[in-house]
This record gives sequence, structure tokens and C-alpha cells, in this order.
Amino acid sequence: MKVLNKILSSVLAFMVAAMVVVCCWQVITRFVLGNPSKYTEEILRFALIWLTMLGAPYAYGAKQHLAIDLLVKSFEPTGQRRTQIFVEFVVLALSAAVFVVGGIAVTMNAHGQISAAMKLPMECYYACIPIGGALMILYSLNNLYHLFRDKDKEVA
Repeated sequence: MKVLNKILSSVLAFMVAAMVVVCCWQVITRFVLGNPSKYTEEILRFALIWLTMLGAPYAYGAKQHLAIDLLVKSFEPTGQRRTQIFVEFVVLALSAAVFVVGGIAVTMNAHGQISAAMKLPMECYYACIPIGGALMILYSLNNLYHLFRDKDKEVA
């Protein structure tokens, strides 16, 4: 998981830096040159989609995602652990059903469509959905592994 985290964080950092450069280029071409680039808006739109679909699993794996745990914190440690396990199974089910299965369906449905400005196949853009879902599944399985491993350590 450390290797995956390093790769994903590097990809995300590169994407943010590239988006800043492309956004600055858009401003320069629009207001300084008076001839806005037709590619930059589409690049930024799709880069933001990919950034979101790759960033969410990364944040989830790093336990930096948004969570409301006021109620769970009031539980006993056993209840907190059971709730965490339940949440991980819900995340697994939703990631598999919605992101992976649904994402593959959406990606296949986009077959034959091309993007307006860059003329790329739309499958390239929609592929981030099942990829993000697969990453969510990996991180969720890793979290479950640690939850069950830590239980065995407590019992021993």
C-alpha cells in the first residue's frame, strides 16, 4: 500500500500542478492574447474529474476523508470497531456496485463518442470511474485487514 500511496500522491500532485499551468495559459490566451485556447477548458474539466476520482480513494486510504463520527465516538471500543467494519463493508459494496460495475457500464456506453475540443474517445474520460472504484475497494480491503489484524493482537 505504501507504493500505491506514493504513486497516487505523485500522480495527484502532478495533475494539480498541470491544472495550474493550463489554467494560467487559459487566462493568458484569453485576456492577454485575446484569442482563448479551445483546449484548455476541456483539459481542466476532465483533469478535475480524474483528480476527484483518484483523490477520493487516496484520501479514504489515508483516513483524511470527511467523516461525522460524533455518535461513533460515544460507543465502547468494541462498538466502534464493529461500526468501522460495517462501514468498510458498505464502502466495499457501493464501490463494487456503483463505481466498478456502473462505471464500466458508463464507460462502455460512451463507446464511439468523442470529446468536443480534443477529439479524444470519451472512454478515456469515463475510465476514471471504475479505476477510482477499484482503488476504493483496495483501500477498504486494506482497512478491513488492519481492523481484523488488530483484533487478533488484542485477544492474544
